[in-house]
Amino acid sequence: MTDVGACTIVAAFASLGAAATHFAVAPSHFTSWPLSGVFFLATAAFQTGWALAVLRGASPRTMKAGLLVNAGAILLWALSRTAGFPVGPHANVPEQVDRVDLTTVAFEVAVCLLALWSFRARHARGFRSSFSAAVMIGVVGAGVTGFAMPAVELAGSHGHSHGPEVTDESVPHSHGSDEEDPAVPHGSVGGTTNSPPPAGNTPEQGQSPQPAPSHSHAPGTAPHDD
Repeated sequence: MTDVGACTIVAAFASLGAAATHFAVAPSHFTSWPLSGVFFLATAAFQTGWALAVLRGASPRTMKAGLLVNAGAILLWALSRTAGFPVGPHANVPEQVDRVDLTTVAFEVAVCLLALWSFRARHARGFRSSFSAAVMIGVVGAGVTGFAMPAVELAGSHGHSHGPEVTDESVPHSHGSDEEDPAVPHGSVGGTTNSPPPAGNTPEQGQSPQPAPSHSHAPGTAPHDD
């Protein structure tokens, strides 16, 4: 490992991070379109194998293969999020951009940039000792794991979706006091039903209550029409 440069180690672990997210989202893609699930599994398998091959020795051919595959994955992702993938059950329907996508693309961009840098550098600058290489691997591995785990957990808990995001307006909800509680009878106030008037004060059937006079007259004065 002393012959492996720091950029090579970062590229390898970035490829492992992208592979982890691809493995995590593959089951949901199998549900919507099996061919899409196969693609994600194949991409994840390549990124895993590429990372292991790079750690053993980053040849120009290996770095070029990683550059081409990851760049192609980024282009397909951009197409699916803008115009929509041209084939499949959700053809020409743009997909949502979420944290899982952004995390995966960040890893793939890192692989592409580091692969291009390796072509310019030509020779990897190794470490002075195996301990230095081990420390570098531990730091990079922990950083990639901490960055990838939230996306992996999110991919495992949510399904694959297309089209506009569902908002709270499309979910049935109550409006507080604007709606009546079905458990409270109609005509009740504050959850207490209105009690009927006493039997003695109930007006007889067919007899309407007399309206109250609008004003009074002085004693000894006969009422008159206004």
